[in-house]
Amino acid sequence: MPADPLGSTARLPGRLAVLIAAVALAWTPTPTLAGRCPSRAKPATRPVLRSPEHASVLLLGDSNIFGTLGQALARHLRGRGMAVQRFGKPTSGLARPDFFDWPREAARLVASADPDVVVFMVGGNDHQRLESTASSGMRVAWRELDAWREEYGRRVREVAVLLRGEGRRVFFLSPTNRAPRIDREGVWRVARAQRDALEGVAGVTWIDMFALTTDAQGRWLSRGLDADGCYRVYRRPDGIHLTEEGGELVARRLLTVLDEAGLAECAGGPGRPSGAP
Repeated sequence: MPADPLGSTARLPGRLAVLIAAVALAWTPTPTLAGRCPSRAKPATRPVLRSPEHASVLLLGDSNIFGTLGQALARHLRGRGMAVQRFGKPTSGLARPDFFDWPREAARLVASADPDVVVFMVGGNDHQRLESTASSGMRVAWRELDAWREEYGRRVREVAVLLRGEGRRVFFLSPTNRAPRIDREGVWRVARAQRDALEGVAGVTWIDMFALTTDAQGRWLSRGLDADGCYRVYRRPDGIHLTEEGGELVARRLLTVLDEAGLAECAGGPGRPSGAP
């Protein structure tokens, strides 16, 4: 993208300039505007995993994994010496197995890759009617709140346990915060259902991507200043999908959370973890 398309925050309306300055203060200690900026934020340096030759990661999910977030995450993990495979299916989720059957495809992909760790991200397309699956035969309307939560939670647990297998570590990522109000409210409900369904499931960690795609003012992450003081646009015009810069930023935030959740420990040594959460 062009360097700082607005030229300088001095040209912005007063309210927007204050907002951008606040974002900069929240994420960078001493921001300074640069005259010429690189097209992408610089990758963060992370500690190298122990025995990385034994670590393999499979990234699975919807358009976020298919697109810029998955690309940036894969690049960072490979930079640590990890073997990474990635498969993303845009507009997919757990609501519409008639469109894409994640349990069936995930079983095939995990059997083929046999990874130490799986990172799985769905939910952004799941705020809708649940079509029937082979394992339940249930079709549940979105408006049937309790029945929807129960059936969707069952699907979440089913695919998480399938991905875990015999002691594999799974990180289950929620949908992101986003601009359209109806979509935002819908994925919030989806994320809470995922969190509740995975509570206490050994070997599976649910990660709140809603929080990682929210700005310092508590709004959906849209734009701001990067660590070099350069103005960046983090979302595409739909207010949902991440730009290249947005994918890089969110991937770095996610890596921090993954490290805190034990990514290096569960993927860094020979053999598999015992399935401890």
